[in-house]
Amino acid sequence: MTDIGQAQDSKPKPSVGRFVGIIAVFVALGPPVGALAVTLLLAGLGLGSGLAADGWLDQGRFAVGVMLLGLVFGLPISYITGTSPAALVGLAIAAWDARTGRISLYVALGAALVLGVLAASRASGLVSASEGEGAAQGAILLAHLAAAGLCWLLARAIFSRPTVSSISGMGKNQ
Repeated sequence: MTDIGQAQDSKPKPSVGRFVGIIAVFVALGPPVGALAVTLLLAGLGLGSGLAADGWLDQGRFAVGVMLLGLVFGLPISYITGTSPAALVGLAIAAWDARTGRISLYVALGAALVLGVLAASRASGLVSASEGEGAAQGAILLAHLAAAGLCWLLARAIFSRPTVSSISGMGKNQ
């Protein structure tokens, strides 16, 4: 049997380095992942409309060229537009981890969904055509959710806590 002191010691204490590290993963990797998601979505939409017409091979080459061009110009822009939302999602995850000791997918996707809906609602004035407006809003929402999902996966892999057996004590950092 374990006493209360041992049970309290088994819960890892939150650290500032872990807190900052989780936020750093989201800030460093979130914007480029979002840019990649937007580029893939828009290239897929362009390719899908081009495949209905003749010249699918030319359309495929064009879509690959647009993807590469989109990534070259989209990566710097992604850090300008995506650093703040990525930091807010990372902050939500780090705060949840400090409180519960878990890096939660639901918190990551929930925070990204809220920020994505807010950003998509503001994008309605940027594009005038209804089809373009819907594609832009979908791309913004996809960027937020894809970035949060991948960053959650990476943060969980990087900052996973070792399991501790209560019987043998194996798994403790010695």
